[in-house]
Amino acid sequence: MSSNSPPHPNPQAQQLETIGFLATGIAHDFSNLLTSIVGQTSLALATLPQDNVARSHIEKAMQAAEFAAELTRQLLTYASSQDAPDELIDLNELIKDNISLLNTTLLNGVSLQLDLMPNIPPVEAKRAHIQQLIMNLIINAAESIEGGSGLVLLRTGRDTIRENDKQYQFINTRSLHPGFYVYFQVTDTGSGMTPYQLQQVFSPFFTTKPSGRGLGLSTVLDIVNLYKGGIQVDSQPGLGTTFNIYLPLPTHLGTMPNTTTLH
Repeated sequence: MSSNSPPHPNPQAQQLETIGFLATGIAHDFSNLLTSIVGQTSLALATLPQDNVARSHIEKAMQAAEFAAELTRQLLTYASSQDAPDELIDLNELIKDNISLLNTTLLNGVSLQLDLMPNIPPVEAKRAHIQQLIMNLIINAAESIEGGSGLVLLRTGRDTIRENDKQYQFINTRSLHPGFYVYFQVTDTGSGMTPYQLQQVFSPFFTTKPSGRGLGLSTVLDIVNLYKGGIQVDSQPGLGTTFNIYLPLPTHLGTMPNTTTLH
């Protein structure tokens, strides 16, 4: 075979891409149906007196439909922003805007807690990429919790990396450029990983889960590398796992707000 021959497409990757297109189309149609359901439910409520026994049931149906519509809106926003230009993104606001969508990834008995540092500077990236980072790490954390209750903690913060700073060790790079960074951290109370699993965790199609496809963390690695960020992972069998994602602040904006308090 010629060295100039194009690489063979990966069937699994093509299948996932096709599923993504189908899901986007279904979400669009589902959004239209929900608009009709919400509208008709609103009309039904308008015709009922306040003391009607059916009113509380219709109000609950209305709330459920509005929640489903919000999830669909977030899915469509995510899909449509894949080709959008880079923008300044407040991690805290992005997380809050997608909290209902993030909660849908959790299994029964697993709760999501937030610990968001106020007033963190924005990163410059594609919104869909940052959404994908957070979503994939939350899904990975939730799936690592086997049976019973568990906790996924999502934390944000900021930090400074200085020249020849040896305290930071990253899986994807020997070191990061000195400067200001924001980070988000996903910690779970799941099963943890063995040293072998930790070495393979970012390999495409490597998974320890029966239903997993092994693409989520591989995608995380690609996105973090794209933005010249860093990944830290701390995990022990039976003690859970912590992923820490460092993303650089945009240098073209000059000194960022509140960076004087970084340490």
